[in-house]
Amino acid sequence: MATHWVNGVKKRLKKPHDSRVNQDVVVIRGDAKEFMEGYIKEVQEKEHCYFRPPVCRRQDYYYYGCDRGNHAAGKSNGEATQTRANSCKAYISFKVITDAGISGAIIQKMLQHTGHDEANSKEKNRIHPDLHSLIEIWFQQGCSTSEILIKSYDWAQQNGHLDKKDRRFYLTPNDIRLLKKNLRGVGDSDSVSVDHLVSMELRDNICFYQPLHNEQPFILVVQTPFQKQLLEENPHPMVFMDASYKGITAYGYAFYALLLINKTGRGVPFAYFILSKETTATVSLCLQKLQVSNPSFYPRSVMMDRDLRVLNAIKSIFPNAKLLLCWFHVLQAVNRWLVKTDGGHLTPEQRNVVIHAMASMKACLTEEEFLNVSAKKCSEIDTFLGSPHVTTYLKTNWFTYAELWVNFGRTFYHCSSETNNKAERFFLTLKYQFLRGQANRRVDQLLLLLCGDVEKYYSYMDGLSEAGRLTLSSSTAHQAAALLFKNGVGKDLDIEAGQCFVPSQSTNTAYKVNLLHFTCECTNFRMGNICKHLLLVKMEVGRRGIDIEKMRNKKALEIISLRLYQQTEDEITIFNSDGTMSIVNRKTPTLCTCIANSFGERCVCIHVTHVLKPQDILTDPKENAPVSEASHGNPPIQSMLSDLLEWSKSEAFEHTPELYNTIQRAHKLAFGKFTAVSRKRKITPLHGYRKKIKKARLQRAVVENFKNKRRARRT
Repeated sequence: MATHWVNGVKKRLKKPHDSRVNQDVVVIRGDAKEFMEGYIKEVQEKEHCYFRPPVCRRQDYYYYGCDRGNHAAGKSNGEATQTRANSCKAYISFKVITDAGISGAIIQKMLQHTGHDEANSKEKNRIHPDLHSLIEIWFQQGCSTSEILIKSYDWAQQNGHLDKKDRRFYLTPNDIRLLKKNLRGVGDSDSVSVDHLVSMELRDNICFYQPLHNEQPFILVVQTPFQKQLLEENPHPMVFMDASYKGITAYGYAFYALLLINKTGRGVPFAYFILSKETTATVSLCLQKLQVSNPSFYPRSVMMDRDLRVLNAIKSIFPNAKLLLCWFHVLQAVNRWLVKTDGGHLTPEQRNVVIHAMASMKACLTEEEFLNVSAKKCSEIDTFLGSPHVTTYLKTNWFTYAELWVNFGRTFYHCSSETNNKAERFFLTLKYQFLRGQANRRVDQLLLLLCGDVEKYYSYMDGLSEAGRLTLSSSTAHQAAALLFKNGVGKDLDIEAGQCFVPSQSTNTAYKVNLLHFTCECTNFRMGNICKHLLLVKMEVGRRGIDIEKMRNKKALEIISLRLYQQTEDEITIFNSDGTMSIVNRKTPTLCTCIANSFGERCVCIHVTHVLKPQDILTDPKENAPVSEASHGNPPIQSMLSDLLEWSKSEAFEHTPELYNTIQRAHKLAFGKFTAVSRKRKITPLHGYRKKIKKARLQRAVVENFKNKRRARRT
């Protein structure tokens, strides 16, 4: 039956115009694509030639041209020893047909190559496929051009290829550079590559994606499964949030990293934002989508620099989160302003006076103390400089945000962190260890790095800590409290209603400790740190078998009976006896703004909330719903077909999935390209001034050596 079918098809074939073309008809048993790939592979091995990927010029027609069929565009004029673009006419084509229930293919092949000779070793031949695969692996390992050159030479020698004229096995440095360029996909649009990664390979790592368009910025929220699990284990962390711009992409996009401190005391990233336009709206959208993907996530506090766009975005999404300004960035911003024209080009001595005044203000533990100290220091600065322009700048730009950087705004537990060094250390590791000091240019390469090697590194470190290979961080307060408890200091404490006085070990005073509200009068605790007095009382209470949770629940019932609370639809406000108030959000009933809860304690406020409404309050199911394709911001098909509007509205227009994908790709190639703003190959050195100092010392040493030699000759 198949033989008669083949003969019938052959009789209907037209004779080809080119006598060098051979025709054949075969029956396809199985998948047509697999058949064609197997046929091409067999011809390549037999004829020692190579063909390009197929081009589908019309329906069910596949054309495989010789990989040296391109036309030469440079100075080589198609010379085979200088270029692989030799205008070769060799090809193999397949016309897939189905007739009478039988599938087959009409094969046309012209295997007489023109413009080159694959057997000539002097020509610029294709690199051997095995060596090509190895080079791709070496590139992924970060090997340099010289290292790959040596490795490829060793491989050729080991496999018995000794002719150095054979270009398939012996590469030049320029061959490796061109191969590196092709392997990195520089010829492809970065936006299209990102779109493919987000929708295919890395779709499980993306919380939200908005492609670049004329009317909308590029937004990408990345969170790997490991990071999602980390955030589930720490739903109310202190977040270290910072952005980097240089050396991450060539487009000047903002790259945000959000980190938390794990149980080993290390800063670990749990999400990334990539933004082409940095505004309050875009940052708010990223935070909102991150919270939708992690319903239990609500940060207790956020450490950041003074970027008003980020500050307003955090306040809009997490209104009860405490905001802290990095102390290093505060001093850095003030110092930079002082050396500029607006600051008066102050001398180092004058700048030191201002910086020391800022440090004195930072140490204030109450707002009243800050007002007194700031007034006194501003008067001293005005007298010293003879002008109020510096104090006017401080009052306008920094005193209004005093609660964010002065100690009286950090009385809660903030991991003993005064700076954003956790985020800065991550950027340092990313740029100089993972990127090896080389500037990353493309977003797709950045995504592969973040979801690949970076995730493996932090996952491996977490596995080491679980295996007991990494020691858990232990503060000096815990060690001091354990020593006091061991020496029996806690046995003499008179604990009544969860309160007692703990004698100081350095002075004759005693500090009042309240376990119900988890407070202490010592200076260390007032600065937001866990103190040894609280830990000692907590250990002693455990030894005596006193139930603190029962006492807190009793206190909660007392607050409810006295109506010292206020309820709204979204939150419950508790008025404390010391004049302060605490807020519990109904969506996060285990998180409170009080000091006790910041130390991980189940505070009185939480007890009040559970008594008023014991069951857990569920979040709105709409917030947990997956983000639809429309919410990703993909432009509709009519927008992408703006240049073909007349045809799209004609009767001949027919909407198909294949047409949509094709037009979408063309639209993104035309309008969605990322615009490079930097062409630097290396990241700017972290401490560039050190190189100048080293050079100056070397020149000085050379001069001194020359002078010593002249003195020696004279004597």
